Amino acid sequence: MSSDGSCTPPEVRETANIAVSNLLPTKSRARYENSYHEFVKWCDRKHIKNYTENCLLAYFEEISIHKKSLWCIYSMLKSCINLKHNIDISKYPKLIAMLKRKTEHHNPKKSQVLNEEHILKFLSAAPNRDYLLMKALLVIGISGACRRGELCKMLVDDVVFKDDIVMVCIPETKTYVKREFFISKGDWIKVIDQFLKIRLLVKGNNKRLFLTYRDGKCINSPVGINTIGRVPSLIAGYLKLQNPQNYSGHCFRRSSATLLANKGSDFLSIKRHGGWKSSSVAEGYIQDSEKNKMKIADIFCAEPGLSKPNTYIFSAEPGPSKPNSYHVSTALNNENTLKASGVSISSCNQCTINVNIYNSNKNKDTE
Repeated sequence: MSSDGSCTPPEVRETANIAVSNLLPTKSRARYENSYHEFVKWCDRKHIKNYTENCLLAYFEEISIHKKSLWCIYSMLKSCINLKHNIDISKYPKLIAMLKRKTEHHNPKKSQVLNEEHILKFLSAAPNRDYLLMKALLVIGISGACRRGELCKMLVDDVVFKDDIVMVCIPETKTYVKREFFISKGDWIKVIDQFLKIRLLVKGNNKRLFLTYRDGKCINSPVGINTIGRVPSLIAGYLKLQNPQNYSGHCFRRSSATLLANKGSDFLSIKRHGGWKSSSVAEGYIQDSEKNKMKIADIFCAEPGLSKPNTYIFSAEPGPSKPNSYHVSTALNNENTLKASGVSISSCNQCTINVNIYNSNKNKDTE
């Protein structure tokens, strides 16, 4: 059988082509196809038929003048060219090197984050008549590190009240992995309860959780993904934060990961919370806050010995009924914990006891 499939029956080739087209991501298939068709049109203008490394080098050199997301375009072209022409452009080392050089000074735009003070101020100060929908989106989005698409598709049945907590289910995620999270903070539960009471007054078969909210009432019209994506910037505008337009649809997700990191949560818990499989991707969602920088600064400013535990060393001089030497180290918080620690010494003739105590006020050696 020839490699071009000329000996394959037409109906089999058609089925195979359909199977190949389904290998592209469903949600972003149009973007993949557009990037591929732009590349094909460029090759036609240049009378290029073979997609060699030199061809790709020239193409990316030309588009780099007016496009910044070169790695994104490369990823889409790699998938399409591999599927349609069985050519693996990831084996072009010069192309990879050029892309690294072209993008080494490129800083991708990331959404600004809302800190605890921002969240508390908005939930307490903003009037429910105008902002209750935004409050509910904020609480659920922050609590579950939700994407705007996940919030948009969330249903009423996905929110369940259990005793003093609220369980929220995200049935459809970007990675097709079901996620669940809990909300236990009283003020946040109250916001969700207030919104649901108004939401459930709407009659109809629409099961979407977030409906259009006006003048303290919900109407039977689902909130779109783009409207949800603008909510963080509207919250930032209400709080009069600088550059509110920089608070994008990823704000809730980034804010959630950053808040967990600032609280001292381990990285594995953060990855599980947001459903990230890649550590590098998860790190991209955590903003290096001033609080983390201050922690590092405090470490450098600490005086010598302040972080060391109190150490008690007991040394016995050689004797006929004693071992040659022994050492006992006990970590104590302060001088007064020596008795409480249960350390007792008896029948220790000709013993020398060295007590080294470190604290913030003084550093003394007692013999």
